[in-house]
Amino acid sequence: MKSTEIKDLINGQEPIAIVRYFEWTVISKNYCHPRYLLLKLNTICKDIEEVHIPGNMVSFLVSKLDSFQEVFRRDDGTVWERMSFRDKVKEHVPRPKINHFIRES
Repeated sequence: MKSTEIKDLINGQEPIAIVRYFEWTVISKNYCHPRYLLLKLNTICKDIEEVHIPGNMVSFLVSKLDSFQEVFRRDDGTVWERMSFRDKVKEHVPRPKINHFIRES
């Protein structure tokens, strides 16, 4: 997905979630590189789509997180959502697909 499309999603009004997780690096031997993932609901396919946020867009994304609600936080990651993303997923995506998505992640 192009940067302009990602910006449109972040600035838009549809339910989405942002996931921050940490990538293991062999050089430093710890989880020091934060990565960001955008989750979006596809009601046509009744599925969740993942969009990786490129490194050059992280500062833009972080500046927009004030309009999101933090719903999960641990040392290894954080999840923010907008417009009750989890509730919309539960409403539109079949439970087996949700379980598969969680196992794959």
